[in-house]
Amino acid sequence: MPERESPAGDAAFASTQWSIVLASRPDATDRPAALQSLCSAYWLPVYSYLRRRNFSPADAEDLTQGFFAYVIESDFLTRPDPARGRFRGYLVGALKHFLGQHFERALAQKRGGRVRFVDWSTLDAEREFAAADQPQLDPSEAYEKTWALTLLHRALQQLEAEQIAAGRQRVFTVLRAFLSATPTRGDYDAAALALGTSRTNVAVWVHRLNHRYAELVKLEVAATVRSPDDIAAEMQHLLQALRR
Repeated sequence: MPERESPAGDAAFASTQWSIVLASRPDATDRPAALQSLCSAYWLPVYSYLRRRNFSPADAEDLTQGFFAYVIESDFLTRPDPARGRFRGYLVGALKHFLGQHFERALAQKRGGRVRFVDWSTLDAEREFAAADQPQLDPSEAYEKTWALTLLHRALQQLEAEQIAAGRQRVFTVLRAFLSATPTRGDYDAAALALGTSRTNVAVWVHRLNHRYAELVKLEVAATVRSPDDIAAEMQHLLQALRR
């Protein structure tokens, strides 16, 4: 029986516009979960920007934490308007303002102080930063690239969760490499042998995984732009950021 593929049409895109931001506003009923989602989604682009600004790893962690405290405790989340554009640009603008106005207070806030919005104990910030960093990138370029990588990673996590729920974890584990690299001669044959299936099945499964992955990336992008009409341009921007 063919695998069922989930549609990702304009209606789905329209319902997710700025969803994380809107759900994080003070009057939102699911605010705690939304705040956690906001911080876990966007800490790496913020951290990368700070590291490329030559802040030490420890100071970048403190500033990232302080920035999210500023975002959440100030009126920042009551001000974003989906009609103004992309959340990617809005957030980095707020970060620059924060650095200009509030960084001394953030650095004075020691680890273990007030509520922590990013749990550094569960993260290897420098490893993730190093995996995405290129020395020639300026802070803004580092932010853009890690933003793109963050969206791809979130989409990949969702795809993996779907595959596990469908009882296809082994298939996904073997085939996930084909989502980010073009197979070379013999790769499909090796995968077919590992999965006890045919090369034709492997080709079909890879095609379906790539198709669903692309849908999930579009949904991640859709949540950060003002309308479905902006998705294509934003995805093109992210592809350019990844090529840097």
